[in-house]
Amino acid sequence: MKSKATLTPNANGQVFLILLFGSLEYDGRVKRMIEVLQEIGQIMLIDLKADRKDTESWFEGLDRISLQLLKSTNKFKQHLRFWLTSVCQSWRIKPKIVIAEDYFTCFPGLLAAKLSCAKLAYDAHELIIPEAGRKMGPRSRFWYLLERWAVGQADLVIAANVDRAKLMAGHYELKQIPEGMRNIPPRRCQPASPEEVLQAYPALARRNHEDRIILYQGNVSLSRGLERFVEALEFLPACYRIIVAGSGPDLDKLCTMAERFIKEARFDALGKIENQMLPAITPLADVGIVCYPFQGLNNIHCAPNKLFEYAQAGLPVVATNQPPLMKALETFKIGELVCEKNSPEQIAFILQEVMSNKKRYRQQLESFLEANQWKYEAERVRNAFENI
Repeated sequence: MKSKATLTPNANGQVFLILLFGSLEYDGRVKRMIEVLQEIGQIMLIDLKADRKDTESWFEGLDRISLQLLKSTNKFKQHLRFWLTSVCQSWRIKPKIVIAEDYFTCFPGLLAAKLSCAKLAYDAHELIIPEAGRKMGPRSRFWYLLERWAVGQADLVIAANVDRAKLMAGHYELKQIPEGMRNIPPRRCQPASPEEVLQAYPALARRNHEDRIILYQGNVSLSRGLERFVEALEFLPACYRIIVAGSGPDLDKLCTMAERFIKEARFDALGKIENQMLPAITPLADVGIVCYPFQGLNNIHCAPNKLFEYAQAGLPVVATNQPPLMKALETFKIGELVCEKNSPEQIAFILQEVMSNKKRYRQQLESFLEANQWKYEAERVRNAFENI
């Protein structure tokens, strides 16, 4: 456990308690929430210690407690320890508002808010409401029931886009539609020089002027159809490579599928990368991949931050055709869509088309970024907090 500063109930200004059952280093959405709240008060963050030797705060004056949870401990005990820490710290600092980040923290967030007579804000990262015709497993149902209990008692509910907000309002019969906070990252300075990045990740180095790099950043799950993009390498020129930046449950499986292309130096996996390093890595590629499963409300109404990160780095995209992605690409012409029925050969053709017309797509990126700025999201959400 680690704490930077020490907040007291008599601290000047508002005091906010943010609960995150994850590590700040890998969660850009929570970093943006901290940016919003630091302009109107002081913050204590309770999160999990990152899998690195040092855990430093990225924000000046942030009071942070990072729990070290042993991997050998079962999940229930891990959550129980997090819940107890959240409640105890809430009682100690008496926050004005408790912010529960995602469904893992809605229950301890509600308890903490009740105990300290604070307001509760629930930031729903995922959309976990039941769907007709799809059976919900015991684990998913457990977290759904906790969310259902807490969301109706929250003073402010935040969703990752407007579509999700409307679905939550209808399903939970909320008096107000949740506030939307899209996953738009602010433009950031590169934390490392290209030379430093290439030294850390040599796979990103260009082998020659013909080298073409296709980048996927995010969760590595075969349910997203990533194998189709790997199989597309069969139909692409030898100068085309795919680099995967991220980790997930199927990383090893994907690498096994790509074994032939790994031997040919046409596929590389960089592993898990901290959020603040991405602005230095992304610009070294040519095209970005955004892909989601074609089942599940959370995927159909996706809220990708990768779309904006690619655009900020000057990369056109090839994306699956969920409604939010379809709307963005058809409106601003920053890339091309692939559908569920596209074969690897068809995907290869689309990738070549985008690669051949990079300049044309890049001309549209500034219009896209101008219309989708983090400052607009931040101002609206900050006003929502001030209103409660």
